[in-house]
Amino acid sequence: MPGDESGGRSATLGFSFQQWWATLSAVERLETQQDFAILSEFKEDVAILDSAEAPSSVEFCQVKKSERSGAWSLEELQRKGTKLKSGDGHEPSILAKLYRRKLEFKGHPTVLHFVSNVGVKLPNEKGSDTNAGKTCLHTLTEEQQTKVKAQLGQQLGVVADDVDLSCVHVQRTNLPLGEQEMFVGGKLSDLSAAGKLPFKLSHTTIAAQMLASEIQRRASDTSYARSFEELKTRLLSRKQVVDILAQVAQLRPPVHHALDRAIEELEREQYPFFAREQIRVQRVRVCAEATDRTNEVFRQIATALAVAKAKVMQAGSTGTLKEVMEEVVQEVRATEHFLTAGLPVSYLRAIALLVLTDGIELDVLTPAPGAQSEEKE
Repeated sequence: MPGDESGGRSATLGFSFQQWWATLSAVERLETQQDFAILSEFKEDVAILDSAEAPSSVEFCQVKKSERSGAWSLEELQRKGTKLKSGDGHEPSILAKLYRRKLEFKGHPTVLHFVSNVGVKLPNEKGSDTNAGKTCLHTLTEEQQTKVKAQLGQQLGVVADDVDLSCVHVQRTNLPLGEQEMFVGGKLSDLSAAGKLPFKLSHTTIAAQMLASEIQRRASDTSYARSFEELKTRLLSRKQVVDILAQVAQLRPPVHHALDRAIEELEREQYPFFAREQIRVQRVRVCAEATDRTNEVFRQIATALAVAKAKVMQAGSTGTLKEVMEEVVQEVRATEHFLTAGLPVSYLRAIALLVLTDGIELDVLTPAPGAQSEEKE
């Protein structure tokens, strides 16, 4: 409906907590093999479908970030909103707006969630309040349910007895207000360690950021969808979530991490201390040059070392890292006199470590458009 789309536009501008919660929900649902699709800023903050192709049920989630120290009260959730401009009545309460989705999707399995970073105080059997972490409203006493149904019926213009509270849930999320990427990254790390992903995922914080970014991108699409087919471009399916994570899994670690691990391996192989420290001295220079696409000399040295590495592999070498490193460096110094003249051996060894441990992608180390070597000039 047109009103749903305008709501999405305003929410997309600044409600990042909702999008992080959508990201967290996508990650948590990877624990099972069940299909799902996430929609952000569609009718509610988050909508979760049971399929990206042929959905048969939907969960609407209203996500509220709160800076308060205390919990929400049931009265707050039922309190009428601002007075309508027409002067005829008020905006529905938080709970009524959420339940309205149930009415709009009558005849279809629909679950409703009110989600916040703080809990909700619900009345218990003794008449006092209990802080609920995750509760369905149909667990309230008959008297309490009658009051809630009466409020919803009055605000939405439906018969109170027809209100179904078995589909209405309130829950507190553990998602923090800050550093959400670390929290979601931790969930991804747990999934990876438990073998719930079809690959090993190391860069979990980066993966969390990429997922959140994709959800944000799709949420910013406010085109009016007249059918589910038109809506598909705005949802993120389970398969797409896994594909994004797979892309991150294939990422190489930062160059300095790769070099540091290689130096640690030299230490385990008892490579001479001072020679190892001389390689470490070259660390900053080599890492900086490895990310500089205009450095033609570095590219040529790395390529020459890669050729030497291929020769060693073809010869069936069984040497350790330190032995192969020395072998390829000696090969390049012997065959590329002009290229390596005046360069410290420790510098060549540092680059060799990156090449031998696949710490850099040689096909990426191509000159930037228009860049030419000094020799050609």
